[in-house]
Amino acid sequence: MVSTNGGASWSLAAGQPQFSICAGAPSGSPGFFDRATDPWVSFSADGQVAYSISDSFNANGPAFGGASSIIISRSTDGGNHWQTPVTARLDTSTQVLNDKESVTGDPVVANNAYAVWDRLVEPNSNANPSAFVHSIAFRGPTLLSRTTDKGVTWSQGRVIFDPGQNDQTIGNQIVVPTTGPARGVLIDGMSLITNKGGKCYVGSRCGKGSTFTAAVIRSTDGGNAWSDAVPIHVQQVASVQIAGQAVRSSDFLPEFAANPVNGNLYAVWQDARFTGASKIAFSQSTDGGLTWSRVIRIDQSPGNTQAFVPQIHVASDGTVGLLYYDLENATAAKPGLTDAFIAHCHSVTSVCTDPASWAPGGETRLSTSGSFDYTTAPKAGGFFLGDYAGLTSSGTTFKALFAMSKPIATGGQSDLFSNSVG
Repeated sequence: MVSTNGGASWSLAAGQPQFSICAGAPSGSPGFFDRATDPWVSFSADGQVAYSISDSFNANGPAFGGASSIIISRSTDGGNHWQTPVTARLDTSTQVLNDKESVTGDPVVANNAYAVWDRLVEPNSNANPSAFVHSIAFRGPTLLSRTTDKGVTWSQGRVIFDPGQNDQTIGNQIVVPTTGPARGVLIDGMSLITNKGGKCYVGSRCGKGSTFTAAVIRSTDGGNAWSDAVPIHVQQVASVQIAGQAVRSSDFLPEFAANPVNGNLYAVWQDARFTGASKIAFSQSTDGGLTWSRVIRIDQSPGNTQAFVPQIHVASDGTVGLLYYDLENATAAKPGLTDAFIAHCHSVTSVCTDPASWAPGGETRLSTSGSFDYTTAPKAGGFFLGDYAGLTSSGTTFKALFAMSKPIATGGQSDLFSNSVG
């Protein structure tokens, strides 16, 4: 979908990235796969190129099902047409899954962009996917590919961080401060998972004994060399349920943003430490990710109302925005009634590590035509509208992109919606 008026209206792009057979990828092309998932879009610093990335794979064999690839397409007309994807990594073994990728256009160097993801390995080619959860011999490192020519070519994906035997990362996302002490530094945020006999991938249930830590690694030379992991805090992973049924939310996936005014970094994730229910945890770094503040709760959902699927972004004036769903309008008769909200902190005039800074004005409801019913969402390991939503800004106005199911969705079982908050 493309908007040329700041999100006021949207239209289907004239051409789609050919990330799968269903999207028109011809035989022999980089996108000739059964499935494509985990879409992510980013623009170059000068706005001339849009990057779209996909985890494209086959799922018709043993173990992970078939070949797995990270591929990236670029658009030079604002997303209306897309060029043939370029392969950043291809693994043909059924034992390997490239998973949970993201792409970031460098906001300082217009020619550069970065793709990061985790790479998971099954114990053997005859195992089924659930064997991965119980495997003892296992690694799940972070991989990086980069372009220095605006996406015409991409480097072969390589390991930049390996947490070691039995451990893994997930949810890798690079942010690059444009000012402050870490201007131009690449900062890859992730959930670092250390295990006692169990592994995780998006859509799975994690093995018992897994510890999740929101963490970052840093590169001061454009991605050539990377630091060890800097822990932010151990996550108290919060699952979400509606009337006893599971919701597949972002659970263990942190999200990250950089402030264009002061260079501060922000991390958010779902967490159960505050009330026992899923709430949104927040931590801040003022020194480029070397140290992090204490964890506070920043959603404005009342009481034990579950808040989930957070997304964070910073507007041009330094205002920090938080997008999330909550169930505060649910009733006993309709326990799945859900709304999307934005809360914010004015970082230039407020201390965002103080929970009180997020309270003025409360939360802004985005689903203005009424609540949708999460129990009408598609099921994929639980009620599922996506592992993440989208939040960006135009100047000082936040632009949110989020999914809703019936009765608000009318084009399908679930539809995408956009709204703005000034």
